[in-house]
This record gives sequence, C-alpha cells and structure tokens, in this order.
Amino acid sequence: MGAHMRKIHDSLKKAEYEVIIEPREAAEKIWANIRRRRITWKPVSEAASYVVYVSPDRALFNPENFRWEATHGVMSKIVIGKTELILPDEWPEFPRERGIYYIGITAKDEVGNESSPFILEGLFKFSPPQSPSNARIESL
Repeated sequence: MGAHMRKIHDSLKKAEYEVIIEPREAAEKIWANIRRRRITWKPVSEAASYVVYVSPDRALFNPENFRWEATHGVMSKIVIGKTELILPDEWPEFPRERGIYYIGITAKDEVGNESSPFILEGLFKFSPPQSPSNARIESL
C-alpha cells in the first residue's frame, strides 16, 4: 500500500461514522407487515349471497335499530360465491383504527330477502406501529 493510500486507510480506521436514516412514508406502506384476519361462516342452502356488516357500535345490531344496508353508521360488503372474507385485502374500506368491532353476517336469497345478522365481535387493527427513528451505526 502506497503512503497516500496508507494515510487514507489510517484516517478511515480512526473516524467514527454516524448514519441517520429517516423512514420514508412510501417505504413504510410497502414494507409494513399487517396481520390479516379471516371471517368465515357456514353456508346457507338458500343463500345467493351474503352481506357482511361492521360497526364499532353493538347497539346498531339490535333488532329495533338494524335496517340492513340502510342502517346509518354501519358499513357493508356483499360476498358472492364463498363463505369467507379476508380483511383488509378483500374489503379495503374496513376501518383501520384499532378497536373492538362488531361484525354482522346475513344470508340473502335470489329475490333479495335477507336474514337477521349473526353477530361476532373482535379486536381489529390494520395499521402498523411507527418505524423506529434516530437509528445509527457507529464504529466501535
């Protein structure tokens, strides 16, 4: 190694380096690991489709309040040809905020008659925690 290269090499060995990497919003969305949820139910022989409803308010599913797709404060998703729904993949509008949500599942026949809902409840959260910040790499 020449004298000039030795000088550069020695100065590199003595120097301390600090690298701060700030997360980028787009990268977080691409690389976040979101745990999916599967909602399943047994098939109903006369059902042409199913409707899955969601609300953070259990009272909206009480018989005096529930008006199927016309219930204010309840979101719905029609499911045809299967008895499961993968969240959030197959229902991107499903709430992403952490919380207890009530799921109502109904069967609908070919003329539009709809059953009363079967109610489930569960904790849902489809957003990752923040990435760590102020990370560094140091020479020791």
